[in-house]
Amino acid sequence: MNAPHWTARWLSGGGSAALFGSCTLAVIAMAGCTGHIQGQAGVAGGGAGSGATASAGGSTGSGSTGSSGTSGSSGAIGTVTTCNGITGRRVRRLSKREFANVVSDLLGTTAATTATTTLPDEPLVAGFDNLDVDLDVSPSWQETESDLAYTLASAANPTTIAPCTTTGGSTACLQSFAQSFAQKAYGRPISSDEVTRTMAVANTATDYPTSVRLVIELVLQSPNLLYVSELGDPVAPATPAQPLQLTQYEIASQLSFFLTGSRPDTALLSAAATNTLGATAGIQSQAQRLMALPAASTQLSRFVNGWLGMTPIADTPKSADEFPEFTDALAAAMQQEFDTFVNAQIANGSGKVSSFFTAISTNIPAALAPIYGSDLTASGLNTQHRTGVLSLPGLLTVQSNDTDSGPIERGLLVRRQLLCQQVPDPPASALAIINANPINTDDTTTTTRQKYEVHEQDPACSACHSDFDPIGYGFEDMDSLGRFRTTDNGLPVDSGGQLTGSDVDGPFTGPAQLSQILASSTMAQACVVNHFLNYAEQRPTDPTDSCLLQSWTAKFTAAGGHMNDLVSTYVTDPSFVLRRDDR
Repeated sequence: MNAPHWTARWLSGGGSAALFGSCTLAVIAMAGCTGHIQGQAGVAGGGAGSGATASAGGSTGSGSTGSSGTSGSSGAIGTVTTCNGITGRRVRRLSKREFANVVSDLLGTTAATTATTTLPDEPLVAGFDNLDVDLDVSPSWQETESDLAYTLASAANPTTIAPCTTTGGSTACLQSFAQSFAQKAYGRPISSDEVTRTMAVANTATDYPTSVRLVIELVLQSPNLLYVSELGDPVAPATPAQPLQLTQYEIASQLSFFLTGSRPDTALLSAAATNTLGATAGIQSQAQRLMALPAASTQLSRFVNGWLGMTPIADTPKSADEFPEFTDALAAAMQQEFDTFVNAQIANGSGKVSSFFTAISTNIPAALAPIYGSDLTASGLNTQHRTGVLSLPGLLTVQSNDTDSGPIERGLLVRRQLLCQQVPDPPASALAIINANPINTDDTTTTTRQKYEVHEQDPACSACHSDFDPIGYGFEDMDSLGRFRTTDNGLPVDSGGQLTGSDVDGPFTGPAQLSQILASSTMAQACVVNHFLNYAEQRPTDPTDSCLLQSWTAKFTAAGGHMNDLVSTYVTDPSFVLRRDDR
């Protein structure tokens, strides 16, 4: 490419670029184990999946504000001083997945694959990859992204992406391409000043194809693409006591990233241009249109995976000595069944959230026949053992450990992910005890349950483990690959579990029975809403969100508890278009 390799430093000039470059992100602190669970995060807790506390903010932070309130009755963790759930003004960096989706829209799927394989993986926060607390910009990330922009621009075909009837191209063609390409990338029309700066870079080239590639490279590393703006009208007067409304194009991007994972399409940009998104009806109409797109089902599937604490099944570590059957082919079959089950319950938004606990898997790959064993018959699955998502081999495989069935992992799944109860990570003192006295997986004279019941004998362990081990024991009739069993090391399996600290307390046996119990739990319903706020607002919930969560849960439940009820509750709430004015 016969032109300079422009780096992101070129973009530091100009008001908006300087503002975007000033962002800072908060760090979540994790408390040690206090010997008890800390309430229901779905009402007043922190990050449901991690036991995280509130997100700190700074000038572009994501915490919420409002009038005084209390934390509610389910496991209160203290008085809440504010209670209206308005996210602060901010600029949020796109996740790797979101960036790749935008690149796909701009340059095609091959370019998107290059972006996905080049950018570093990002850790999940509360099960999701889009929460603002961990989407920072390190010098190495910036350099990688800058190099990626150059690579993608170099691979682009100017003839197809920026066709021009004038032989050799023209200034008019170049400017038209720059405007349309940048608008699609930024999710808004670009200003005359932005056109001038972009053309100044493009005109450093000596031929049309190189000029086109320079535009692409510039736009792909612009902060206007890399960040989502939630700042409101910059010329609006400051109103610290009142929330600020997002601009029409900010609302369009908020809605689009939420439901499609990418920038607004032409119809949504047109709605923003005509001020249609200034009314709730206009927003809901566009949301309903987007919900019919395949991308919306993909987004809802991502939400469900985060809610359930699922990661790619093929990435799950398993001991080859203990589980030689866990091959790539088996993992792929488990993933296929899990994804099919999830999509069937989503049903383009019309499915009920409770169906995740009550539905029966019907599309079972042949490779899973040895896993299901006698549970799989000509007429379908044995519903006494196989009801709901908790009985799927894929979930049971992820929610276990590498050498055994993982009562701890499965108990924490229920506490953290399904009931949104905060269970802090073990403190250093407990970790020292664990490291000094590891579970002896080579002991073939006891069952897995018996091995873990030693926690009850040590007060340093039982204080925490008594909250989740009894739940995990209820999964003991399923091994680490989700195979039903009645014996473990030749001894009878005891899969009697006990649910406490919830609104559906009591004994249960096996994940199928637990699923039926959780399907009727109002705490589990509220927990889904808690996770949904995490995902939709791209930040951990905190106690100031309690009133908002209670309101959303009531509306979601009253509307029937469908997936699209979650979506409608969110996009029609005033908090969707408002931000706390911190100016």
